[in-house]
Amino acid sequence: MRALILAVVLAVAGCSAQAAQETTRTAATPPELSATDLSGTDLAFVDLLIPQNTSALAALDLAEPGSALRPVAERVAATYRAELEQARAVLARTGRQESGQHEGHDMPGMITAAELASIRHSPDVDGQLRTLLRAQFEEARTVARAELASGTHPPVRDLGASIDRTRAEFLALLGAA
Repeated sequence: MRALILAVVLAVAGCSAQAAQETTRTAATPPELSATDLSGTDLAFVDLLIPQNTSALAALDLAEPGSALRPVAERVAATYRAELEQARAVLARTGRQESGQHEGHDMPGMITAAELASIRHSPDVDGQLRTLLRAQFEEARTVARAELASGTHPPVRDLGASIDRTRAEFLALLGAA
């Protein structure tokens, strides 16, 4: 009986060590993806996320020091930077470059250079920024839900779910700030 218990303990310990090694190896060197691992929806989502977040980061930097909006802007900016890293990592693992196809577009969720200039010269920077961020958060949720409805690659879908959830939280924070 003791031999059986010892064998089970050793087998479990061996499996745990092997699993830990695999987890470490996977975390350190993610497997390469082929371009076909991502659906058109996945790619479109990532291609749109990058300029949306980048344009929003430029706007978030304009939140006035000491205002109620500044802590919200800092929290949102940290999340956006992390999402950009994730999106760019997906592209890198597929061997794709950022397309840049949406940069500078005047479309929902994108904060334009003209809007940034308007904020900089506004007597109500935080008020204008709130309006732009609200629209950006709402559009980001729309795009994320499209990914959740039609995307196929689990990490990209997870990013979409996270964006949907965080933008709902950001909308609530924006209302409270």
